[in-house]
Amino acid sequence: MQRLFVFGSILISLVMAQVSSASEATEFVRIPSTFSGPSGLLFTQSIDTLEPGRFEVGLGLIQEEGNVSAGGDASITQFSQTFTMGLTDSIEVSAQIPYFAKIDQPGSDESELGDINLSIKWRFLEPSTELNFPGFGLSLTGFFPTGDRKIGAGTVDSWGLKALVVSSAEVEIGISNNSFLVGFYADGGIYIQDSGDNTEESHGIVDLGLLVPLNVLRDIQLLLEGSARTNRETRFGNDYVGLTAGLRYVTRHAALNGGWQYRFNEAPFDDSNLFVLHGSYYF
Repeated sequence: MQRLFVFGSILISLVMAQVSSASEATEFVRIPSTFSGPSGLLFTQSIDTLEPGRFEVGLGLIQEEGNVSAGGDASITQFSQTFTMGLTDSIEVSAQIPYFAKIDQPGSDESELGDINLSIKWRFLEPSTELNFPGFGLSLTGFFPTGDRKIGAGTVDSWGLKALVVSSAEVEIGISNNSFLVGFYADGGIYIQDSGDNTEESHGIVDLGLLVPLNVLRDIQLLLEGSARTNRETRFGNDYVGLTAGLRYVTRHAALNGGWQYRFNEAPFDDSNLFVLHGSYYF
């Protein structure tokens, strides 16, 4: 786990030393929503926000398989509907409605609405070309107890809060006409729920992402992400380090993402595989 934090520090330092971006948050075609709603990659958020008054509607699917529950094999199929809207030039809000279509574990095979959550993201510092400095933002997400905790569709008893500091930058790599644009992304913070209850949980969050365009138009992109969760205790897992590889096709109005994540779970939970598919439309 410490290796990922060290890697994150090196990555952020590298970005700060080499960033070469315009005053706008991104020079890519567009940075669409993540699986959970706010703009970014598959899991890692970016400082990008939607333009004021613009909307993005997303639909995602996650399928996780492996020994992800203490006591036996399990698989989880989750659908997620997301809505994202730009409020100002630097603020966006989003909502996620998760639905667990299938939770397979010994003695259980049920479907249920998950915990609905609302997010707000504020980009408080633009990238600076003069200072070679990345941009920064703050992301807050509130979770509401709409899911059934008995079958694992819900995780909060009364409330939950995720607070993240988000940073991203774009770097021109190469020389003269052979250079190409690469995006670096990072977020980190804490998740807390039901403070004071016997189900109290707080865990640390670190996500790192890399976006590499695969063609001249930059509409076909390679997504590489690393994720870590510390002091995490849920029904389907605890601490883990996840490595994700994915592809994205993005236009001015639509985006399609697909990826695969391998999670190195802490004992007694075995490692697991996670497949994610997410599409969105922007208008």
